[in-house]
Amino acid sequence: MRSPQLLASGTATINMTPMIDVVFLLIIFFLVSSHLAKQENSLALDLPEAVSGLDEDSERTNVVVNVLEDGSWQIGGSRVSEPGLLSAFQSRVASSQEPLRLKIRTDRKVTYRAIEPILRQATLAGIVDIVFSVFEDRKR
Repeated sequence: MRSPQLLASGTATINMTPMIDVVFLLIIFFLVSSHLAKQENSLALDLPEAVSGLDEDSERTNVVVNVLEDGSWQIGGSRVSEPGLLSAFQSRVASSQEPLRLKIRTDRKVTYRAIEPILRQATLAGIVDIVFSVFEDRKR
């Protein structure tokens, strides 16, 4: 059995330019998305204090909701409404391969009335691992 002849002018080559373009785009995407994730946790809030708590497990994928002093909510630096919470949670759950953890960062002056809708919408979206960010009270 004879093997097919390659191109008459030489050997066949593969164009690497499209693959390099895709790799550079992925690098830029991950750099930008990691910067936004760090920015969510750096919003200045007067977090409540706790006597005990657990260290953060950085292995889990977090969805961070910031509750400002006026009771408004932010996800990824953008203000959201109650229906926006549900759609944001559902899209994150659909795009994630593992169970999500909801991290709620709230000002200590915020009442439960502003937090309860977040818990309800998270439950409707299927998020059951919910944690609150607090400062450890070192006085005790």
